[in-house]
Amino acid sequence: MPNVRNYRRVGHEQLDAARISGAVRQAIPASAAATFACLEDGEAWPVWLEPVKSVTWTSPKPFGVGTTRDITLGPTRRPAVINEEFYLWEDGVVMGFFFASGTLPVFDAFAEEWRVTPTGDDSCELEWRYGIDLAGPLKYVSLLAAKRFGRDGQKSLGQLADFMAAHKSKYRPE
Repeated sequence: MPNVRNYRRVGHEQLDAARISGAVRQAIPASAAATFACLEDGEAWPVWLEPVKSVTWTSPKPFGVGTTRDITLGPTRRPAVINEEFYLWEDGVVMGFFFASGTLPVFDAFAEEWRVTPTGDDSCELEWRYGIDLAGPLKYVSLLAAKRFGRDGQKSLGQLADFMAAHKSKYRPE
């Protein structure tokens, strides 16, 4: 197993201060509540977000600030594991987390926020913000990485929109 390293602990400020930062927005054909419920569903992430292979919540519900989860990233031959810790949680509205530790040596710090905003009874906009600092000499390729990250993020949110169009009834409140 690769070595686990601790990343720099960051919060919301990382989204603006990082060498690689950005935001991607996507119209989602499902309610904000259904979309947020999908974001809480660990089994859904690998379906719509490459290269996520699994999401395991390591804190019990109800989720909130301090919640943790483990993300396994492919390829499956040499998976990487990232432990995330949530610094922001407003149920049904926004979640924000940072990479606390993991087996990917390329990161110094990494934070994300996922915010859903209702746009109708059965639609919302999802905004994904990210702030990344690469480790060591990789920081010098940050501009190249930033372009790819934004492009890949937009593709992933499009895949989430398609997933929600096909599965939104699974996430209807009772």
